[in-house]
Amino acid sequence: MVSKLITLVFFCLFLIGCNNYDKKNEITISVKVVDSYTKHPRINDTVTVRQAKWNIPLRKYVEIGQYVTDSLGMVTLKINKEKRYSFETDGPNFAFGSDEYGEGELKNNQIIVIKVIPPDKKQFKIE
Repeated sequence: MVSKLITLVFFCLFLIGCNNYDKKNEITISVKVVDSYTKHPRINDTVTVRQAKWNIPLRKYVEIGQYVTDSLGMVTLKINKEKRYSFETDGPNFAFGSDEYGEGELKNNQIIVIKVIPPDKKQFKIE
């Protein structure tokens, strides 16, 4: 009976310790999406956040959420600073922008700015 109780106590302490580790690495960031020409915020664009996971032999990105920009062109979220992330934004008429950050590159309360080239301003070279 005593050994079961001791095992249960160690197991609970282990779970609490794992939970605190994640909270210690949690930071809040904001992603701001702007038009690259006018510098105005892009409203109602979808920001897709993906986290890198190792998949033998390559790394793959797993989607962890989709967020819609507010009237300031921003979304705010909590992430683990020890992970690698990819941020992609999609808007009307195939407007697109992206950015990627490695482990430890992002800081608490950092604002990431993603500049989107409007579809009518894109220039393609076909050779």
